[in-house]
Amino acid sequence: MHQRQVKADVLHEQQQQQLSKEQEKTEVNERDLLIHNLNNLNNSDLYAFDLQLTLLRTAFESYKRETAFKPIPNFLNGFDTEKLLKTFRLPPVITFSSVIDQFDDVQVQLFNWLLTRETFKLKTVPVEVALSLVKHQLHIQSPDYAFEVVYNKNRQEHFEKLTMDNKYKITYAYHGTRLDNLHSILHTGFLGHLNKLSLFGSGTYFSFEPSVSLHYSPFSSVWANSLFGKRLSCLLLCEIIDDPHYVKCATEDGPPSQRQADDSQAGAVPEQYVVVKNNNLARVKYILVYSEANEPGRSNQTSKIRLFLSNHRFYLCLFIYFLLLIFIGLFNSNMFNFYWRISRRKLNILFGSQQQHVVE
Repeated sequence: MHQRQVKADVLHEQQQQQLSKEQEKTEVNERDLLIHNLNNLNNSDLYAFDLQLTLLRTAFESYKRETAFKPIPNFLNGFDTEKLLKTFRLPPVITFSSVIDQFDDVQVQLFNWLLTRETFKLKTVPVEVALSLVKHQLHIQSPDYAFEVVYNKNRQEHFEKLTMDNKYKITYAYHGTRLDNLHSILHTGFLGHLNKLSLFGSGTYFSFEPSVSLHYSPFSSVWANSLFGKRLSCLLLCEIIDDPHYVKCATEDGPPSQRQADDSQAGAVPEQYVVVKNNNLARVKYILVYSEANEPGRSNQTSKIRLFLSNHRFYLCLFIYFLLLIFIGLFNSNMFNFYWRISRRKLNILFGSQQQHVVE
C-alpha cells in the first residue's frame, strides 16, 4: 500500500513537471509570436493596432461595460477591475518591441489576440477614398485618419450572399455612435433592436450626410499613450444591402413602402436618412477618425476620473441619496427650525438697524 502511494506521488509530480514545462513552452511561444507580429508591423499597421487597443480599452472604461466590453478573450474572463486596469496600463505601441520583456503573460496574450484575430483587419487608406463613396451636400471637416475594415473570407461571402446574386445593390451611408460602442460593433455587428431612437421605425439609423451622423459621435477621452491623442471621435461609413423590405429611405424611383416602416411613429423617413431593420444588411466598411492632440497628464487624469465614476456608480448614487435624506431630515427637524428662526431674527434686526442708520 505504501509503495502504491509513493508511485502515485511520483507520477503526480512528473505530471506537474510536464504540465509546467508545457506551460513555459506556451508562454515562450506566445512571446515569440508577439515579437514576430510586432516586427511585421509598419507605421500604418501600428496606428491600426493602436486603434483596436484604444477601442477595447474605451469599452472597458465605459459605464456600459456589461454590453460594450464584448467580445473579450477567454483568458480575461473572471478578471476584476484592478486586474484589468493593470493589464491596460501600457506604454505607447511604438515602444512595444523595445519593452516586450516588461509585459506580463496576460498582456502578451492580449496583444496577440488583437493582432491575429481573423474576424477582420484594419487597413489605413487615404481619407479621400472613403469620402468619395458618398455624395454629400454639406461640407464637413476632413477626418485625420481613415481605416478600411477588411473582413475574413467567411464574413465577406456571407455578406455578398445577402445581395441575392447582385439583385440588391450595395449603398454607402454614415453612422454615428459613442466611441465605447465601436469594439462591439466591429466584432458582432449592429444591434438595431437595442437602439433607443425609433421615431421612424425600429432599426439602425444611418445618413447620407456625414454632418448629420457626426452629432451622434461625440469626442471621448482615451488612454494617455494613444498615438491618436487625448480625445477621439469616430464616424462610421457603412455598406448597406438595399433590400427594400428591410431598408427604408427616400428614393426617387422606389415604391412608397420603401420610404416608410410599418412601425414608424412619424411617417416617412426624411431625405438623407436610412433606417435598416435587419442587422445583417449593414456593416462597417470605413472608420473615419477625428483626433485631438495630447496634453501631458490631463488625458490620463480624465481617464482615471471617468473610470472611477464608472466603477462606483452604485455607491455614488447611494451617497447622493444619503445626503438628500440628511438634508431633508435636518430641514424638518425642530432644532433646525429653532436655529433658523433665531438666524432670521438676527438678520432682520441687523438689516433693520442698517436701514435706520441710512435714513438718519
